[in-house]
Amino acid sequence: MTRWTGRCASRGLALLSLGIVLVIGGVGGALLLATRGTGAPAWIGWLLVVVAVVVGVAGYLLSSLVMRVEDDRVVVAYGPFGWPRRTLALADIREVSAGQIDPMEWGGWGYRWIPWARASAAVIRRGPGIVLGLEGGRRFAVTVDESRAGAVAIGEALEAARRR
Repeated sequence: MTRWTGRCASRGLALLSLGIVLVIGGVGGALLLATRGTGAPAWIGWLLVVVAVVVGVAGYLLSSLVMRVEDDRVVVAYGPFGWPRRTLALADIREVSAGQIDPMEWGGWGYRWIPWARASAAVIRRGPGIVLGLEGGRRFAVTVDESRAGAVAIGEALEAARRR
């Protein structure tokens, strides 16, 4: 059963990826036009166009996320297809807190793994989020709207799981 669902979207990240697509795709298209009929290889132009498409799709897919608190786990999934996804068993969660997330404290924007800090994060904007203290001293942070309600839901799910 789903106890709570929170969402987060970053228009800034989506617009940034769109801008990168326009610049890289524009340069690639210009190279294709400039080399047309000259006998010069056009592979660099095509490569830039492909990179632009990949960046655009990745930026769109990673510019939103959903966090679900279920009876036995917490799931964080990116984009409209729910991939990539991170699933954490409630048994692995030791503590939960809600607060402000600064992307630079977690290695920047996107999905981050910070081995020297024993931490990882799903950060797509600065603002409210949830920080989970995990088994073995690891931490996981997620930017999500209504983070206080999410932290309460995780706390209640943890209590219910411990009573079972």
